[in-house]
Parts: sequence; C-alpha cells; structure tokens
Amino acid sequence: MALDVTIFNALNQAGGDPGLDMLMVCLSFLGLTYVIVLTGPILWCWKRREMAFDVVMLVIVTMLLTEGLKLFFMRERPFEMLASARTLDWGWLSLATGPAMPSGHTARAFAVAALLASTVRPRWGALALGLAAMVGISRIYLGLHWPSDVLAGALLGIVLAASMRRAGKGDNAYTEGRNRAIAWLGAKLSFADGR
Repeated sequence: MALDVTIFNALNQAGGDPGLDMLMVCLSFLGLTYVIVLTGPILWCWKRREMAFDVVMLVIVTMLLTEGLKLFFMRERPFEMLASARTLDWGWLSLATGPAMPSGHTARAFAVAALLASTVRPRWGALALGLAAMVGISRIYLGLHWPSDVLAGALLGIVLAASMRRAGKGDNAYTEGRNRAIAWLGAKLSFADGR
C-alpha cells in the first residue's frame, strides 16, 4: 500500500494545469464502455466483421468481469481514503462511484487495444496500447484509482484479449455462433439499407 500511495501522490499531485486536466479527462472518457464499444461498429464499416463482433463481445465480458471483481475486492477509491487526493469537480465527470479494484476503464481500454494490436499493423497496435496506458494514467491523475487498480485492470484486459483471440480461431462453438450472428446482422443491415 505504501508504494501505491507514493505513486498515486506523484501522479495525482502533478495536476493543476487546466490544459493537462482537460487532456486527462478526455483520455479517461476514451475508456467508458459506451465510447470504447464504438470500435466494433467502426470495424464493421471497415469490413472487419469478425473483429467487430469480437471487440463488442470482449467489451461486454470485460465489463461484467470487472464489475464482479470490484464487488469481490470492495476496495475504496483514493479520494475516499486520502484527504489530500486531488479530484476534479466537473459535474457528471466529477467522481466515480463503487469499488476501485480493478479499474474498469483501464481493463476495457487494454482489452480492446491488445486485441487490435494482435491483428493490425504494429504501429497501430503500439498506438492503441499507448492510448490504453494513458487511459490508465488518467484514472490515477484524476484521483479515481490506485496504481495497483490500474495495473490489475491492464493485466485483466490483456488476458481477456488473448483469450478472445484464441477463442476466435479455429472451428469451435464461439466461431460458429459468431459466424451466425454476423450473417444475421449482415442480412438485417442490408435489408435496412434497401439492398
């Protein structure tokens, strides 16, 4: 816990610049479920249908698992434990609620980034992983998570992405279901477009 507090204070107390505050809020915003799940429809439009389906399923699984782990660990957030924790009061963006461990924002960001990194060009994969790391740092900077929450979220996201990548290969129940869902959704969207 002492190391957690030391790293937390170094990142959290580095704030105070309005531009940096805004950047960190924007980075944190990228880890929201309804923002990161939009990667799926974007991939769908780019004709990467299997990847689009995998991303959406991965986000759902990551969200459910992180919420379950939070309830298991019931760890308080830094701003609930440290009087010196710096947070931003920006209305609906102000404070997170519920337990802290693991960071859901970080888990989702790393899950999607790691899945993309395993299938796209190396430079795009590195960019995705870099953005995921910045999402994690933003959660500490904003006073919402301990560094170990972020580390746990990152590791969880990477493990889930590797599991999804493995499940998406070969001939198995998951790939069969994915193929059926893609065919059904493709037919519905074609019908809606009047094709």
